[in-house]
Amino acid sequence: MIRFMLFAFALLFAALPAAAEEACETWTAGPQDDEGGLVFTAAACATDAPQAYLFLTCSSGEVYIRYDLAAGGERAPDGDEVNDVDFNVGIATQRVSMRYEAMDGMFAGSVPADGPLVALLKSGTGLSVVDAAGHYKTHSFGLVGSSSALARLVQQCR
Repeated sequence: MIRFMLFAFALLFAALPAAAEEACETWTAGPQDDEGGLVFTAAACATDAPQAYLFLTCSSGEVYIRYDLAAGGERAPDGDEVNDVDFNVGIATQRVSMRYEAMDGMFAGSVPADGPLVALLKSGTGLSVVDAAGHYKTHSFGLVGSSSALARLVQQCR
């Protein structure tokens, strides 16, 4: 009986990384708690590093991006560090200038809600995100559900 329980316990923990990877395959959209209350957010976590998140919110025609660029990296960001961040889907790339914000440890930037980055994130099957200077690790994101999540986000933006 004890062997069976140990075996079951081992199977459960062996499945956790796979479950985390699966959870990161699909984008979500809905209200999330923020400092000022609930904010409609589209979100995804990296399939190769589930602790690395990509959050998008929208207001007045602008999509605001928050990304944990330094997740899993050996280098800690400097105070007001600014990086050009490449969002790659297939052979297409969109570059966004993002500033490190120490308050939550995320890099932040913005793009037009009807711009090419939002269109890019709705296409393809996989996204890779990396800073242009190569200071941090590249992270991969699935794009399952991104089109629906981003359409819902942009609808909230008006």
